[in-house]
Amino acid sequence: MPEHLLVVSLAPAHESLQEFISRARRCHDLWFGSWWIAALSKAVARGIAEAIGPGGHEALLFPAPASVEELAPASSLTVANKVLALVPADREPVEVARSGVRAFEQARDRWTAEIFGRVGRDDRVGRDDPRRLENFHERAARAQIAELFETTWVAVPLGGGFPAGRAEAERMLAARKRTRGFRQPSWAREGVPKSSLDGLRDAVLDERIYEKPVTGRARPAALGSEERRRFYDVHGSERLCGVGLLKRFGRRVIDEAERIPSTNHLSTLPFLRGLDRDQTRQEAVRRAWRDYRAALEEAGVLGEFQDAPPLLRSSLLGRIDGGVLYPGRVREALEDAGASEATRRVVEERRRALLKSAGRDEPSAYYGILVADGDSMGDLIAMLETPGEQRRLSATLARFARERVPAIVQEGEGALLYAGGDDVLALLPLHRALTTAMRVAQAFREELAPWATAERVPSMSAGLAVVHSWSPLEEGLGAAREAEMHAKARSDGATDRKNALAIAVHKRSGEPLMVCDRWDALVPRLQRIVDLQVEDELPGTMIEELAALERLVSGLDGEAQDKARAVQRVEARRILGRKDIRSAVLDELGGWIEKREIDGPALGREVAVARVFARAAKEAQG
Repeated sequence: MPEHLLVVSLAPAHESLQEFISRARRCHDLWFGSWWIAALSKAVARGIAEAIGPGGHEALLFPAPASVEELAPASSLTVANKVLALVPADREPVEVARSGVRAFEQARDRWTAEIFGRVGRDDRVGRDDPRRLENFHERAARAQIAELFETTWVAVPLGGGFPAGRAEAERMLAARKRTRGFRQPSWAREGVPKSSLDGLRDAVLDERIYEKPVTGRARPAALGSEERRRFYDVHGSERLCGVGLLKRFGRRVIDEAERIPSTNHLSTLPFLRGLDRDQTRQEAVRRAWRDYRAALEEAGVLGEFQDAPPLLRSSLLGRIDGGVLYPGRVREALEDAGASEATRRVVEERRRALLKSAGRDEPSAYYGILVADGDSMGDLIAMLETPGEQRRLSATLARFARERVPAIVQEGEGALLYAGGDDVLALLPLHRALTTAMRVAQAFREELAPWATAERVPSMSAGLAVVHSWSPLEEGLGAAREAEMHAKARSDGATDRKNALAIAVHKRSGEPLMVCDRWDALVPRLQRIVDLQVEDELPGTMIEELAALERLVSGLDGEAQDKARAVQRVEARRILGRKDIRSAVLDELGGWIEKREIDGPALGREVAVARVFARAAKEAQG
């Protein structure tokens, strides 16, 4: 029997992988969805390696672990949801594939049992709590997890060589996925509310625990709001299916999840860093914070905010989450706790006193979501001639994901949700977002430099969405992925394409604002505009006037458009000249336009986009 190339794919059965990961209300839930997919994929890879026998990890091509220990669930190796392996001639490919599938099923069931075991457990006494168990429909939840994923695999002989075998395996895998069967879910029940996150599956927490049922009139709940939060970690209108509950409780069995901040904390981080640096107001701010904290504690809601990860804590708030600075977030916690109107007034007065003592307005409520992906990786993989080359590329991508990216995101005070191969998903505070995104792309180019050719230099494109911290995570992720697609589509000619960053600012009102260009053009230019705005060098009135110049070229092409562009450049310089801008700055901005590095309308958009980063930079100055 010849050697075979085995490809095993693990994916959600009724939704895309991105949809499965992004359907989360909290950052912890989002992180666990990514982490669990990687852990289950490592189980598949380990099952394959063990079926091959001693040294079986060396038969793995993607991932390419240095040892079988790297396939342990808690290892730092991140594995994508597709595993490639070279099955030796003395091994039966079907048995090797089945070993990988069995390992996945065992890992899935083990994690399900452990995590759902936490739902009914009272950790304060270390045993199950009957009141928690009676309102949790565990059988339905387990059935939903059992039917969540599907495994698909193909094995092809390598008699025609590695590149041809790999291409054939991918073709067969795609065909197999298109012909999969569907069946009625075993957990479906009539009259049961669906998950409030995605509406796909039945909720698995009994309606008795809510004051306001999905249908019918409000009535006394079997659990108070504090008990409901403590037992199941849900608020009054949140319904969770088995998948959502698994994500919610999954972080309790993984210590690493404690490093994931809330979106509120990320958006307040520039503000908190500024408070830490402001030595002149330190004592007054600390007194005001002690008063505010005491009011929150007396109202019984301080526990709602105690989850700031160690690396992102401020010297003022300590482990308290930055959401405590937002009136809406505090109001929500007070309402859920049933606080009296008098208590709410006291808490709000203390919060305002804290901001007044700091001499600041309320912090910005925006943060960044970075989605990055290597450019034309399929073309690069198609060039690999041998399994050894595939392993070397896999090892390089693993080093980028497990060493370079985490260090860069940590230094940028962000939260890394996923780094696997050439994919990166991270949440970033705006005062460090531009620099952090740029460094990730630079690290990718450095790691992939050995695969550069005269025709192709490996690069990365990314989308950075600036979104409100109260916006649903799923919407923010969608905005970041749309921006990434925009960056991938950038083309200034056959040899200059992709290798770009697209930034989309999504305010709570109005249309999103997007800018896109090559990394080495956009980031330095945008950072310079941010610095000018921090120094109050740029008037805001220029934005609309520059943007209006787009009308000059609308509907034109060819020579007519070229002439209109020339008029546009002259008019843009005239607009800038009428503003109260220092001559050196005017020459700098005008030079960008005259050298055709950017046109007038694009400059207006970049100035508008830079506003949110400039505000964060000002907040972080102290």
